[in-house]
Amino acid sequence: MNRQPTARILSTGTEITQGLYADTNAMNLTRLLSGFGFRILGHEAVPDDPSAVEEAIRSTFGRCDLLVMTGGIGPTDDDRNREVLARVAGEELVRIHRAEVMLREVFERRGVEMPERNLRQTYIPRGAVPFLNHWGTATAFMLPGQADRPIIVALPGVPSEWRAMMDRYLPTKILPAFPSRSITVLRTLHVGMLPESTVDHMLHALFDSDPTAEFTLLARPGHIRVRILATGDDEAICRQTVDRLAKEAVALLPEGSVFSQDGEETTIEEVVVERFAEAGKTIALAESCTGGGVAQRITAVPNASSVLVEGIVCYSNDSKRRRLGVQAETLETEGAVSEACVLEMAAGALQESNADVAVSISGIAGPTGGTEEKPVGTVWFGLADRNGRREAFKRWFPRGRARVRQMSEAQALNMLYRWLEGLDLRVDGK
Repeated sequence: MNRQPTARILSTGTEITQGLYADTNAMNLTRLLSGFGFRILGHEAVPDDPSAVEEAIRSTFGRCDLLVMTGGIGPTDDDRNREVLARVAGEELVRIHRAEVMLREVFERRGVEMPERNLRQTYIPRGAVPFLNHWGTATAFMLPGQADRPIIVALPGVPSEWRAMMDRYLPTKILPAFPSRSITVLRTLHVGMLPESTVDHMLHALFDSDPTAEFTLLARPGHIRVRILATGDDEAICRQTVDRLAKEAVALLPEGSVFSQDGEETTIEEVVVERFAEAGKTIALAESCTGGGVAQRITAVPNASSVLVEGIVCYSNDSKRRRLGVQAETLETEGAVSEACVLEMAAGALQESNADVAVSISGIAGPTGGTEEKPVGTVWFGLADRNGRREAFKRWFPRGRARVRQMSEAQALNMLYRWLEGLDLRVDGK
């Protein structure tokens, strides 16, 4: 019977412990290692203090199979992790010749003279396995386990560097040290515009239905990720388990609410761009309270130019009249945050752009501007397409200005996805 190895993550850097930067390395390493069958027992962050780092390392002895460290192996005086780990291992530091050659080549390509202090990045404890850095300058390494000391991997703190190094060295150097590791298979369902509590209620019956599988819900504004992780000795059986549970979960959720089953970090804007490009359809946007946020999310996706014709930020009433043809009477009698206004905004954007579909947004993001009839968080959405479809609906998003904007962006993107799929524009169909 295979077993699930355990791991801990140690992030070093005073900038983390002072709250200047979020510890995203720990979060992303957890996702990576969990996907390869490791059970993460904990995260810890310590400042660039050799005694604090050594204490944190020694505290993991006998408590995990693998310790992964990030940071502290750069060229500056506060990068002391290699010396600390050499002391922990009772070994001297030795220079890796190939690492030195690569380091000098980096500076030659830059046309800059290399400071001699940078050579300290080419040293690792004797007996450690070097991880040559083809993406930066610091040489990473793996210290073999001994007695109750776990296998220790020291990585750079720069996310792009450690990610590239793990892609190369995790399967070739780290995983072979755990031959009896359990197999894990992960599937993530991406659910749009349903509250986390609603998804939890709808899927609750599945959560304990299979002892080899684990469900986790992760919430973002307008986006719930349902992670289904199966663990066992046979990859084919694990895959069958997640396939079955994913199919059952989709059947329990409203039609079309699952907009993707691919990838851990898939976003609704990525799916919209991909699907619209495949269908040869184009989009126009008329944004008021979101200030171009929907267009920004779409244009962050490669190939967005093939689907987004234009986005108009019509923040003022005057802009709505001049740019989109919204009637002055509509603004005077119904107001900018109204069904009539967003329908005229969408129709105007459609006419101006000649796109296949246009979506409009107008709301009160706050913290001021609300009334008893239209409280802060009230947002109207409109849609117009080339086939004469005209629809609008209202949503209310509480919890502050940023939240209102984020939820409104997510709603607009989900409208586009659902329009292309021939579904009701809202998950609840109202």
